[in-house]
Amino acid sequence: MGKNGGRADYGVTPIIAALLILALTLLMTGIIVAGVMQMGNPHSTPIAGITISDNFGVISLAHFSGDTLPAGQYVILVNGVDQTQAFHAENLNFSPGITLTWDLGITHPLHRVTVVYTGTGESVVIADKQFYREGEVEVNAAFTTLITEGKNATAQVKTEISDTKPLPGIIADRADYWAVLNAESGQATVRFTAEENSTDRAYSWTSGNGQTADTRDPAFIYNTTGFYTVRLDIQNTTSGDTGTSSKIIAVRNPGVTALTWVKRNSENLTGVYIAKTKNDLGLVLKDGGWVLQNYFAGFEFKVVFNNSSMNTYNQIRSGVLMVTGTWYHTAGVVNQSGTNTKEMLRIYVNGEYPPSPTYQGDDPTGKKYLELTTGSIHKNPSFNISSYSEVPFPLSDTEIKSIYTTEAGDPR
Repeated sequence: MGKNGGRADYGVTPIIAALLILALTLLMTGIIVAGVMQMGNPHSTPIAGITISDNFGVISLAHFSGDTLPAGQYVILVNGVDQTQAFHAENLNFSPGITLTWDLGITHPLHRVTVVYTGTGESVVIADKQFYREGEVEVNAAFTTLITEGKNATAQVKTEISDTKPLPGIIADRADYWAVLNAESGQATVRFTAEENSTDRAYSWTSGNGQTADTRDPAFIYNTTGFYTVRLDIQNTTSGDTGTSSKIIAVRNPGVTALTWVKRNSENLTGVYIAKTKNDLGLVLKDGGWVLQNYFAGFEFKVVFNNSSMNTYNQIRSGVLMVTGTWYHTAGVVNQSGTNTKEMLRIYVNGEYPPSPTYQGDDPTGKKYLELTTGSIHKNPSFNISSYSEVPFPLSDTEIKSIYTTEAGDPR
């Protein structure tokens, strides 16, 4: 304490303090750098200032200061792979003022570029930069699909044809192509063709069911229903560039499903008939086919089978009664398999299988419904039809339920 009551100041002046701090900082920095150098490499490791950049697919390494990296004593890694030769740097002293470039292209992924010094027998990172470009497929790997055996059902599933509605997206969007097994051979053959056609292209196909191929246009055989992912991997053997693409193929059993939204507006005894063929009265099928009938007392699905000697029909009738002014979603399904009517025919009302269905007919073994090319609707003025679809294969219980659930709020 001073004589006047003030505090004695035994410290240094601010300027001297600042100089001391600067000197101490420089000293400590030198000690740390020397320590790191000594720990990482007992020999002399170059210290170089290198910037790494990517400009529309061109990778640039600019050496702007520091030591020269001697030729053969450094490598350039791109995504962890030695690409020194791609930069034409294997015989080049990388000195200040030199910029190395490589046009990788924007279609390739770029995750990391690293310059590593190897002259001391160890690997010391001189410069490193991380990127986040995933890139795009460079080689066109698109391919077309053609069903050569069995039925191509894609159009009837995805697009409106013959005045019918496509299946809702909840079904149609599950696959890119829909194939129906041939009723006689029990198989579907699908041919795929790569759009790329060149002598420097290598093709590698997988079918989704164990088959493979290495030609441009293989054909794969499917004899079991299901969803299969077909994949093409293609390589440009000159540049090394690759591409890949895939499609989902849905393979279904032969048969038919009829779907309709219908509403009754009055107490009329007759109904609405959606049929593949019918006589002038609109009541009875002739020469084989199917009819989905909606009337005040319920719903029927009738199939007329044809063999060489006679026409016979089987049908299923639900016990559900139509309430005036209410929309109903009805679905009739026939499968070309089974030994009796119950195994062959199904009918659903509002997505549900009726609790007390009535069957007529039996023993459809050996009979085939005719897949005719014409269809018609007999519409009674007392009924409204919002839509109908004819699907060339049997829909499952779950699929019919999902269609009803999807459309219940807005019958299409």
